[in-house]
Amino acid sequence: MIKKITLFLAVATFSSSILLAQSFTALYSFDSVKTTSGLMDPTAVPTATGVTFGSFSAVGTSVNPNAAKRFSFTNWPVGATAGVDLFSSLTGSINTSEYYEVTVTPVSGYSMTLSTISFTVERSGTGIRTYSVRSNADAYAANLPASIAPSNTNLSVQTGDIFFWNLDANNGSGQKGSTVTLSGTNFTNSTGAKTFRFYAWNAEATGGTFSIDTVKISGSVSSATSITSFSTETAVTVYPNPSADGMFTVSTGNLSNKTIITVSNIIGKVVFSKELNLTGKETIDLSNEANGSYFVNIKNDKENSTKKITINK
Repeated sequence: MIKKITLFLAVATFSSSILLAQSFTALYSFDSVKTTSGLMDPTAVPTATGVTFGSFSAVGTSVNPNAAKRFSFTNWPVGATAGVDLFSSLTGSINTSEYYEVTVTPVSGYSMTLSTISFTVERSGTGIRTYSVRSNADAYAANLPASIAPSNTNLSVQTGDIFFWNLDANNGSGQKGSTVTLSGTNFTNSTGAKTFRFYAWNAEATGGTFSIDTVKISGSVSSATSITSFSTETAVTVYPNPSADGMFTVSTGNLSNKTIITVSNIIGKVVFSKELNLTGKETIDLSNEANGSYFVNIKNDKENSTKKITINK
């Protein structure tokens, strides 16, 4: 247990939390994509309180998009025949080294629940016929649950949650409806980053395209604000704050159970992590980090505290 202290002649021994939940739908429009913009979407990323959205990147594809204002690349695995619309006729297979990728990260002190990903898909005349979405929650082992919503006769979902472009002749225009459902413990009240990969295969030629646009990621984010944390807010101190050299000392008093300290920057990336020693005092070395604000989280199985610190070299 953390050592209790007296404040205004009363011993603070209670703890509770106020959960503040806010829904979001992040839209990726790809408006700044050009045929010379390379493997990463240069468009400004979506924003929402308590969550950070990364940029889309392409891995294993052609080095530049083949179209502007959408994420569209070539060099996908082949396996489809022109003019043939039977899913059973496809001979290609997924290549897990070729994909589009994006990461969503809750900011320190927040948890996120993700619900759906929806997007528009497009292909050229020799483009891909199958595609799917996976996540780091299971190390990209299985396709996430797929559906077409609203329904679209040009698209379907086949066994194994594989999206299928039904009609080869219907190409060159974006098709709406590809939807991935996110549920279960992996995507509920998560405090870790979630990365999603969009795979495509069964193109009719290596020059065929796989294009995504209007990607929407929906969910909610919650902030747990402790009324008392480590007995009282004064039980945890971080000093000096601000720091002129990036060196801080954290002090909690004597500890009797395992307590972890992590430091995250303003976009949620963890830059320091360590177990506090039993004396409750530890040095945080952020001397290699840039000037700015950071969040120190001290947590054990009973109590939790987050402090904002600043580096000002």
